[in-house]
Amino acid sequence: RGPMGDSASLLSLLVLLATPHAASAFRVGSTPVVARRAESRALARAADGDESDALEAFRRQLQNQMSTPGVSSVSSTGSDDLWASPQDAVDAGTVLLADHTTWCDGSKESKRAPFEQFALRGPLPRDLPPDTLARVLPVVFIVEKRSDGSHVALLLERRTGILLGDIKGDEYAVAPINPLWFGGSATRDKVEVLTQHDGPAAPEGFVAVQPGVSFGPWETARPLIEAGKIMATRSFIFAGKTVFKKGVLEEQIDGGYWKIARVSRDVLFKERSEPSSRPGSKPLWRETMELCDGDYLECCKSLYGEDF
Repeated sequence: RGPMGDSASLLSLLVLLATPHAASAFRVGSTPVVARRAESRALARAADGDESDALEAFRRQLQNQMSTPGVSSVSSTGSDDLWASPQDAVDAGTVLLADHTTWCDGSKESKRAPFEQFALRGPLPRDLPPDTLARVLPVVFIVEKRSDGSHVALLLERRTGILLGDIKGDEYAVAPINPLWFGGSATRDKVEVLTQHDGPAAPEGFVAVQPGVSFGPWETARPLIEAGKIMATRSFIFAGKTVFKKGVLEEQIDGGYWKIARVSRDVLFKERSEPSSRPGSKPLWRETMELCDGDYLECCKSLYGEDF
């Protein structure tokens, strides 16, 4: 049973997304969860000696991965393979970047932007700090283009405030310090995994999206993490995903709501944080726009203005 088993759980999650700095308790399915900005707290518990079974299991997992031939224990995102390029067509591996000129208040187009699809309440205020706005503007990764013309995708950089270790029980104990990301409002009862892999083939049961990146359900990922065949530390784990029905994405693109790009794995999985905690850290939206250059760079500059 997935962690988001009913509409009340989804509503609680959306409330949490609207107030990302609040700590609150709610239920995921039938499981009580304490939601918090908690990576540092989980690590602090270990440092203080108050170590949970989940953290101990995570340590054993890392030791197993480090001793398993062919499995790297270090994320590849520290390399120099940082690139992005504009695209004209949408396919698996495409990244959609919201154009701020059609999502922010003050434009006619903003009244028709698909806010609810991404747990947003309406047109985005232009007076937000540029980095804050860049983190709220949807960035969407297409994982599948279906034969019926629909598209399956994941919303990126949208934290739920939950760590998997916050969820009681053993289901997610193999990845206790992984954040649970909000992937979209479709299939809300499912947990999905986007992971990095080495070599040409995706892990068994996963679908390759682009070189070194694959996608699959949590039920498939869990035993692979336990066996050290994929690494939780090289994966994003999502509650829900985004589905564009046939023709919907094309309409949104024609309406000027999206810029289309292809990005490297290292850009996609690069560790990011608030600039206040890590000077120089850039939102995925900004970095991709800058790397694409041309009209994309100009769009980025128009958002940041003097702060660019």
